[in-house]
Amino acid sequence: MLKEIISDNFEIQQISNSKQFYNTDIDFDKYKDQINELNKKWSELSKEEQQAYDSKIKTYFKRNLPEYSEDELNRARHYSLLRNEVNKRIKEQLQISLLSISPLHIEQSLLELLENLENDQNIKILYKTRKLNLGDSKNAGIQSNEAMRLKNCLRQGRELYLSGKVGSLMVKPLNFFYSLTAYSYATTILNNPLRYSLDHLPGSHGIIYHRSNLKIQFGGDVPHGTFSELACSFPTFLHKDKSIQIIQDNMQTNIEYFNNKVSSSIGTLLSMIPEIREYYALVTGKRGRTHPLLISTKSEPRNVYYEFQIGDGSQLPDRNIIDKSFQGFDTNEMYGKIIIKVPITDAHKIYASIYTDTRGMFWYIENPFHPMILSEYCIHFLLINAFSNIMRYAPDQWGDILLNNVDSKISLITRKYISSLENKFMFLILRDISEYYPYVI
Repeated sequence: MLKEIISDNFEIQQISNSKQFYNTDIDFDKYKDQINELNKKWSELSKEEQQAYDSKIKTYFKRNLPEYSEDELNRARHYSLLRNEVNKRIKEQLQISLLSISPLHIEQSLLELLENLENDQNIKILYKTRKLNLGDSKNAGIQSNEAMRLKNCLRQGRELYLSGKVGSLMVKPLNFFYSLTAYSYATTILNNPLRYSLDHLPGSHGIIYHRSNLKIQFGGDVPHGTFSELACSFPTFLHKDKSIQIIQDNMQTNIEYFNNKVSSSIGTLLSMIPEIREYYALVTGKRGRTHPLLISTKSEPRNVYYEFQIGDGSQLPDRNIIDKSFQGFDTNEMYGKIIIKVPITDAHKIYASIYTDTRGMFWYIENPFHPMILSEYCIHFLLINAFSNIMRYAPDQWGDILLNNVDSKISLITRKYISSLENKFMFLILRDISEYYPYVI
């Protein structure tokens, strides 16, 4: 059964009766404008004219407004909050600064940055840095008591990571999983336009792990929990280096997440990790889903655009997935690579899965879960959850993996993945919840 760790198989099932968080059929902003206009007209009515109605709410509004249920309006409000936040991020850009880290002091520098997050006032600033559509009122932003609660989540996440880092590999996955879980709470509150309090977050993990075949299920009718909140906390992606900053619109994932249920093997998820690309190919005999990506700015008469160069000169990604990722953009092959021209003004329209390694280099990921695009954080959450489940519920098998008593390829890829997560861990957290985008010089 442990061979499932390196098997590559997944299934996506459309769900027609799942609970929806968004209603795209109602223009909630227009509905609010109608209410404001009716309030204005009501105040202009004479007392006699007002008395012609049984009440302002029950009669006057009901006669002059479209009739929607409370649930429909609530879901329309969710979509409005999401859309307005995404639009503002695209228009104004997130003020996240590149930060170069010396290769001589990587761990110390990153730990200092993580500790620096654990401050009430700093968290309130971060909330306004990462969420832009908060309004201009004095009280806009996160409340002080909520900032204090998030501070404890951040500290717990850091302490659990450090415990896992110095602990035995026998228990390391569990420490890392609970560390990611603690950081997930902060990531959700600081990034999800619909969430502003830990009280709103569900208690379950939001994924189902099947011990019989080592499969992981998420989305669709899987009980709502930490992972579904995390997956919907990235309505935009930030792709950034010294010369470019692209805000990618990813709000479709928030909608499609609840329309699809995914069942994935561990091997499929491992194929999406850039840092173990060579090991994955060595162990499985197949190429993974990661491809080097170079993004550069080009110009021609009356047009400035980004040029995406995908591939290493010998292995090309699946063209069907490329077409889904860059639908409507000029695409061709040259020098053993896929070349895509994306006008700078339309860069937010790409629908690609792009990760960044510790050196700040981009990687294009052949996304197996389309139409959902999961952040790199989410992929690691799923993987380390799976390994922690093997550790907890099959300690004999976990021991066999660590002691190399099973297929040595399984032991190799497992150890390599956990060490790669350990090295990438603080980069992931800081890029997703801080005001910095660190990379190694």
